[in-house]
Amino acid sequence: MTHPADLTTDQTAPRPALLWLVLLAIGLGWGATGPFSKLAVSTGNHPIGVTFWNTAIGAVGLTAILRATGRRLPYDRRHLIFFIVCGFLGTALPNSLSYTAYQHLPIGVNVMVIALVPMATMLIALPLGIERLDPLRVVGLGLGTLAVLLIALPETSLPEPGQAIWVALPVIVSLAYAGENIYISTRKPPDCGALTVICGLSWGALILLTPAVVVADAWVDITRFGPPEQAIIAISFVHMGAYFGFIWLIGQAGPIFASQVGYVVTASGVVLGMAVYGERHSPWVWAALALMFAGLALVKPRR
Repeated sequence: MTHPADLTTDQTAPRPALLWLVLLAIGLGWGATGPFSKLAVSTGNHPIGVTFWNTAIGAVGLTAILRATGRRLPYDRRHLIFFIVCGFLGTALPNSLSYTAYQHLPIGVNVMVIALVPMATMLIALPLGIERLDPLRVVGLGLGTLAVLLIALPETSLPEPGQAIWVALPVIVSLAYAGENIYISTRKPPDCGALTVICGLSWGALILLTPAVVVADAWVDITRFGPPEQAIIAISFVHMGAYFGFIWLIGQAGPIFASQVGYVVTASGVVLGMAVYGERHSPWVWAALALMFAGLALVKPRR
């Protein structure tokens, strides 16, 4: 019997308008984490330590919600492997690299590179037979890739030419998220709803992050509860809500459509970076943003 909270197993197909609305809400939420992330590492907090607290807060909160709905997290070998792989690809690796990138790149530029996620997801999905080849989709995703190249290649694109090397970090983040998209779509156990997946991958990531904090001497003392520590806590709750919606979206519309959330994250991140931190971008960056919106218009949701 399907549990009411297991949204990814709902047999009722949502309307396309609802899918777009959910995608927009998720993108705006994750876009808002850009300024929070910049603040979280602004005083020297270690990226791995910040990721540890985000994950720990999420894992505890989600476990409480899971138990309140009368369910337990499965711990057999199959589920454990699934949770650890998702935790690595979707949290431990990309979040740690993202916080590092926020130390060196403007918020707007950092979030723009997330436009690589749909392209990377498509490249993985096609040979696996998960998605079919569609010329318009390929063109749309190609425009997103071209936009990223306009950010990274011209010397006058970024405030400082030396920042270009740090663009590699969000590129790796995009590849990690793409891998997670496909892995969830193809390997998610049938008895796992969205809440179970998020809770499980949070614990899986925490298993990986705990020794990393020790080895890297990356402990962050959140009891100081200054603005950076408050930002860490805020990010944790935003991630919980957005991640839940994202996994639900993968189940309802497929990994390619769900990965388009990166475009919304990009647009909202750019605007918030300008509003909160006074960021100003070169014509190259604005041209890249235009290409991203053009790509979004060409990438259609799966029927």
